[in-house]
Amino acid sequence: MGSLEDIKLVMEYAKIDPTEVKPVVQSVYFSEELDNDAVKFLEVDDAVLTALEAGDELVIRGEKTESAVLCTGSKTYDIKEAEMSNCMLLLSDMVWSKDLPDKGDQAVNYRKVTSVLQNYFELRPCKPKVKKLKMLLEKNMYNGKESEEDEEHMDEKYTFQDLLNLVQASEAEITAALKKLQACKLEGYWRVLHFDFLTQVLNHIIQLSEENDWLRSGLPLEDCCQTLEELFPRPVIEHVISCYADKMSSPTGTEDDDSHMEIDTAFYTLNEDKICRFFAELCLRNAGKFNLQEFLSVWEQSVPSGMKTYLHQVEGMALINRSSKPEVIWYFPAENLPEDVGERFDSLFRTREKWTLDEIAPYVRDLTTAKVDVGGLLLKYARSSLHNGIKVFNSRKLVS
Repeated sequence: MGSLEDIKLVMEYAKIDPTEVKPVVQSVYFSEELDNDAVKFLEVDDAVLTALEAGDELVIRGEKTESAVLCTGSKTYDIKEAEMSNCMLLLSDMVWSKDLPDKGDQAVNYRKVTSVLQNYFELRPCKPKVKKLKMLLEKNMYNGKESEEDEEHMDEKYTFQDLLNLVQASEAEITAALKKLQACKLEGYWRVLHFDFLTQVLNHIIQLSEENDWLRSGLPLEDCCQTLEELFPRPVIEHVISCYADKMSSPTGTEDDDSHMEIDTAFYTLNEDKICRFFAELCLRNAGKFNLQEFLSVWEQSVPSGMKTYLHQVEGMALINRSSKPEVIWYFPAENLPEDVGERFDSLFRTREKWTLDEIAPYVRDLTTAKVDVGGLLLKYARSSLHNGIKVFNSRKLVS
């Protein structure tokens, strides 16, 4: 460590006028035992900085076999280690120039360097890794109260806090993923309804609606639950209605009702697109490749009276091959595809060599970000060409 006389000598050699610098000099020296693992540098964006300044919680999530991610309340970031071109020195009790006195006797304060860092962590916004959420919940799907004691339903069940600890996504993103999976909270645990059980519940709701003319006038939630709760738990009935119906501002025909009946329940109208999509899945789920014309006929007959079926209702759930004779359709849900972007495109191009934009868009739309839309993804992972006058996309690389 240099003395004040040593520092004055260095300033003289450097031709620095002592009157041009502040009287207090801070002399830096290195600790004999540097602890370079005591502190890590993390570069943050404005959103993370705002969260920190507001005192919001930041959580690093990931098991030993997973790459770590950082989550705010609403976003997820990959954590990547990067190298700095210059070393960063960490000192305790360092005083900034603006806080040093401008006048006074010359003095020297010694500051010890405790760490020397050459690396830092940077955050890269990423899509939430919610594929694991689907896998966890599908291990023990809900199939009715009477099945809960069966051996196959003894697997672990998960609270929301359990899922936060296991899934690499923010709280808001996990909530959105649970909604997309149509997961239901039962007795404090999040469960996915088994498709056969869901079919039973929805069919009873539709049948009851047809018997009471609720398809036209609106489905009264309280009446529906009271009628069916001997068969199914009330939370399940309410959940299925919320998934496949839209809440009405008022039931049809009540505005001019002379009886002025007091309405003490919420009313819903069954969502045509969601109901038709469900019955399409019911027809295709275990059918393999289905003759398209036969499917369209069976599908149309399966939906409630008055509802119309359209092929746009099965986008992202089924594929159609119009070049085969006869034309065929088969079950191909987007949610079963890989979460990684590159792996997703490889899987798609293994399934079909050439895709039109309308065909492939439903299968990659969930991979888009604020900066990269479907077109941007196709630009990176596919090449376009004309086939019979129609623009199609195929893989940029050989896919085995």
